Formats: sequence, C-alpha cells, structure tokens
Amino acid sequence: MSPKVSIVATDRHRDPGPKAGADVTFLPLAEDDGVPVYPESTPALMRELVAAGLVVDTWHPAAECDFVSSRGLVTDTLLQIGVGIGSSAGWYALQSMLRRRTGQVTVRAVVDDGVQRRRVEVTGEAADVVETLETLDPFRSEPS
Repeated sequence: MSPKVSIVATDRHRDPGPKAGADVTFLPLAEDDGVPVYPESTPALMRELVAAGLVVDTWHPAAECDFVSSRGLVTDTLLQIGVGIGSSAGWYALQSMLRRRTGQVTVRAVVDDGVQRRRVEVTGEAADVVETLETLDPFRSEPS
C-alpha cells in the first residue's frame, strides 16, 4: 500500500519550523493547556542524530515540554516524528534513521528554503515513507 502524502505551504511567521543553526528541530505534535507535547521517542531520536554529527534541538526548551508515550490507540501503533529541517544533512539523516525502522511511521517535516516554508506529511510503512521522502527531496538542487 502506498503511503499517504500531504504537502502544504505554511506561514513562517506563525508556524514552528527549523531553528537557525540546527540541522533538525523536533516539533511538538500537540499542545495541552499551553504545554507542548512531544512523543516519548523524541530524546532517543535526538541522541541518534547527534551521534551522527548533526545539530539537533527541540522547538521549545526541554524543561517546558511534556514527553508522552501515548496520546491514544493510533499513536500506540506507529512512530510519529515532527521535525523542522534546516539543512540537507538533516533531511538525509532523517531518511537514514527511518531506514532502520519497520512498521508504521508518520513524518511531519517542515522545510524552509528561505523563500517558502512547506509542511510535508507522509504516513505508511517505514520503507515506503523513506522512498517517498527521497522523491520529495527539497535539497536535490542544492550544489554539492
């Protein structure tokens, strides 16, 4: 089954995205009474990307965040990742990280190329999500 894909333009002055200087910025998946809610997997994913040499951060200071393991039946069965992508290294590291996963994955990636900010959302089996992200590569035209 092919993954579900959504691409929309977002407002860079209102919506969170990549932080300056970060390759990957983890974004909250929800807000609960003003407290940003991140998946429990976020700290481990951050450590994995830092170990790969990337600059990684959360959109909010960690002390202000709530890291939860479950927001309901659907989130118990799939890995959800919300990220702001600030570099091609971040984009490719995200794909590399997902290649080592199996099962259902939802990726919400906000990419800002300095002209336009877009939110890409892909849901499906991890391998299919990686394949889709490869075809959507916003950094393809970046010089080597």
